[in-house]
Formats: sequence, structure tokens, C-alpha cells
Amino acid sequence: MFLREDKTEMSKIDSIKSTVSSKHDLASLNVEKLKSVLSYFSYLHSNGEISDKAFEALVRYACSIFLENEVEVIIQETLERKFMQFLSSKFSTSPVEIEDLEAAFSSFNVSRLMRSK
Repeated sequence: MFLREDKTEMSKIDSIKSTVSSKHDLASLNVEKLKSVLSYFSYLHSNGEISDKAFEALVRYACSIFLENEVEVIIQETLERKFMQFLSSKFSTSPVEIEDLEAAFSSFNVSRLMRSK
């Protein structure tokens, strides 16, 4: 039972890695998600399924989540870059060790993406 869940999680991770290969891809993915959500809210509003007040609240909420995700990405990338600069300036690390650290940071990015889904 646990093996099946682990395989499912690994396939999710692999699909996220292939989908999101760079910062630009992540930003465009977030924008596309926001567009689809706003489009759905607009559809509900135009069909009279949600009120004007509910529509406004949902749009504000979706936009705030989008902005929160974008700010989180910027802050995390900045912290990673500063941390790597600190490590390379304070310690004599080989290029292999730096690549290992970068791989660890990319795994953090994958976990963050899975949290945001």
C-alpha cells in the first residue's frame, strides 16, 4: 500500500520537474492557473450562480494567493542565491559540492510546488 503511494508521489514529482524547468516556466504556470480560476469565477458570475459580492471576494482571494506565491518564489530564490554566495565565499567548496547543494535546493523547490497544488 505504501509503495503504491510512494510511486504516485514520485510520478507527481517527475511530472512537476518536467513541467517546471525554470523560474519563467513556474511564473507562467502560476499565471495560467490564475487565468483559469478567474475564468471559472467569471463563468459562475455570468450564469448567476454566485453574487457580485461573492465574485469580488473570490477574485480578491485568488489574486492574493497568486501574489503570495510569486513573492514566496522571489524571496526563496534570493535567499538561495545569497546562501550560495555565502558558502562559496566562506568555505572552499569544490564544484561537485556546490552542485550537490544546488540539487538539494531544487528538491526544496519541488516540495514547495507540491505544497502549492
